[in-house]
Amino acid sequence: MEPDLRKAVDAAVSAESSSGRRGLHLVVMGHVDAGKSTLMGRLLADLGNVSQKEVHKNQKEAAQAGKASFSWAWVLDERPEERARGVTVDVAIARFNTPGHDITLLDAPGHRDFVPNMISGAAQADAALLLVDGSPGGFEAGFKGEGSAAGGVTGFGESAPGGQTQEHAQLARSLGVEQMAVVISKLDTCEYSQDRFEYIKSQLLPFLKSVGFKESLLQWLPAVGPEGQNLLKPPTEQRLASWWKGPTLVQAIDKFTPKPRNTGLPLRVPVHDVTKARQGAGVVVGGKVEAGALVPGSKVLVVPGYETATVRSLEVNGQDHAPLALSGDSADITLTGIDPSALHAGAVLCHSEFPVHLAYKFTVQVLVLQVPVPILKGHAVTIHAHTAREAGVISGLLGLCDSKTGQHRQHKPRCLLSGQTALIEVTPVRPIPLEVFSDVKALGRIALREGGRTVAVGVVTAILE
Repeated sequence: MEPDLRKAVDAAVSAESSSGRRGLHLVVMGHVDAGKSTLMGRLLADLGNVSQKEVHKNQKEAAQAGKASFSWAWVLDERPEERARGVTVDVAIARFNTPGHDITLLDAPGHRDFVPNMISGAAQADAALLLVDGSPGGFEAGFKGEGSAAGGVTGFGESAPGGQTQEHAQLARSLGVEQMAVVISKLDTCEYSQDRFEYIKSQLLPFLKSVGFKESLLQWLPAVGPEGQNLLKPPTEQRLASWWKGPTLVQAIDKFTPKPRNTGLPLRVPVHDVTKARQGAGVVVGGKVEAGALVPGSKVLVVPGYETATVRSLEVNGQDHAPLALSGDSADITLTGIDPSALHAGAVLCHSEFPVHLAYKFTVQVLVLQVPVPILKGHAVTIHAHTAREAGVISGLLGLCDSKTGQHRQHKPRCLLSGQTALIEVTPVRPIPLEVFSDVKALGRIALREGGRTVAVGVVTAILE
């Protein structure tokens, strides 16, 4: 890192340490119709981030469209397609402040058709809210999948056509989310029953522990979005207040701890979106700085393509004309001196002297999830890594591993079965910017999907080509 940049980084980290405030990326996820956008829309309004004029406008337009109950969700679901269908399609980004943190909110889609969009949101997150529908039958549909109560399959990933609660939790953990608050919503549909709350917790906790969440890093709380119960203030509904003495939603969010800043590593910024600059020349790329730091005037290398660009200006965590973006910050970076066609979601901005690896073939230690048929060499998959998505194949089954120690115990198995941990070789159709997990964790996590389901999750152990 250049001496002037190192000096600016040290000063910023010192000032931040003195203030006690940090930015925190929070992804909100869960099964479709769990009430994610409604809950967060109401929270933003209660925090004063949405004007009363906007609230009334959404209520009026939602009622005219015959979707009056969606008015709070429309705070975040702004696209016509989302409002017409009543489901979130893309990751909506909003910002708000709590007493302890400056929050970048990533409202992920719950519908199974848009899980790839949910992955790109979870890949940027420090912590998560998992919304669970507490209404009669709602939790069961989201957790086990529709039809499971009648003897259908209940395993993870086998719950067609429902069951995103499990997949979202599994993906979030595989993408590095360790802290999570489970928010049980819609308890107003069952008389704010404490028994219902405890039943859902008893069913969900063993699964969350089985996929790697530590019980000490999990929080549990009820909240009702439309009525604003237990969001900013303790519940006023007597049926809920009589038994719930725990944290509000904002208090739970303030218990999360941002991840340490990787400012000592070379610059890495996976590109999430690309837009035209509002003023003057240039193109704006949005993403989370996963390693290093940059300032206006910094030269960056874009991989793939290996084209260079100059940072004209920065918007960091919603602040225009920011002097610096650090690892852990959400940044909109205006670049000049580059053809916009060289920039796309999944590309990575990096230091020109320390470029990110462009992987044509790599090895991954994976956990195989519930799969309907064994995985064979040559199995076609969609590879998800940070904000990148690329078609590819499992080009080699190198060995089975002990799930606890990671040690190899069988060389070159013929196939992989559900629940096995294995070392595999993956070859993408087009090369992907990646890092070995031990070097840069955020760029070394992988999810493999096929046929609308996640088949394996893991970490990059070596880049072969």
